[in-house]
Amino acid sequence: MNNKFTVIESTDEDKLQEMDRINKIAKLNEIWERYFFDMVMRYTEEYGTLYKLPQDKLAKVGFAGIKYICSCRDVSRENFKLGIDEPKTLKQNQYRFQMIDSIFGVLGCLTLRNFVITFPIDKTYDGAKWECKDYFSTMDVLSKMDWDKPIGRDELSELLWDYDNEELRHAYIEFTTAMSALYRAQTGKGIAETWLDDLGIPTYTEDKETGIMINNQTGDIMKPKKVSHIQIVK
Repeated sequence: MNNKFTVIESTDEDKLQEMDRINKIAKLNEIWERYFFDMVMRYTEEYGTLYKLPQDKLAKVGFAGIKYICSCRDVSRENFKLGIDEPKTLKQNQYRFQMIDSIFGVLGCLTLRNFVITFPIDKTYDGAKWECKDYFSTMDVLSKMDWDKPIGRDELSELLWDYDNEELRHAYIEFTTAMSALYRAQTGKGIAETWLDDLGIPTYTEDKETGIMINNQTGDIMKPKKVSHIQIVK
């Protein structure tokens, strides 16, 4: 295997294309934000509460809400790549948690049938090979449920663990990330860290400038050896 490659500098056209891509992500976020909140305000004035909406309007609000959350995630990822993504404050995480929780509350009012229509199962069929969820495992879970009964908020959380849909997966990750941040603010540790501590599995904190790793349980310090098999040829 050839371990040499040539470094190619990006052209002005490449940079313009990248800027255009980033601008489209930001624009989509603005569109979904405006569409979602306008719809929420309109339906709240008309019905008093979103939970009294008929199924078709529940589906519209839930769909727009998930799209909005995913678009926020996309913006954060681009900001992180550009090095301009600031850590979220406690207030921001509280808002993010409450926002997604309210969207999940709307989705919980949907019947399973309308939920599946609104968020189709991803067409992935090799889950058994990789020991992960796929279309077949999702349908196996759904076959045990009542398709014409509202899912319920608590039941929705259980369903999302087994439901194979990329956008719902991203939204649920945002939800659990916000939840973990709130838990960290209260206890000093995130949910994953607490779980690993309970299992006796050590966790580490990395100093990004030095690359030094600190064992959070013992305080031991280690510096991983960076191995590179790549030689840059100019």
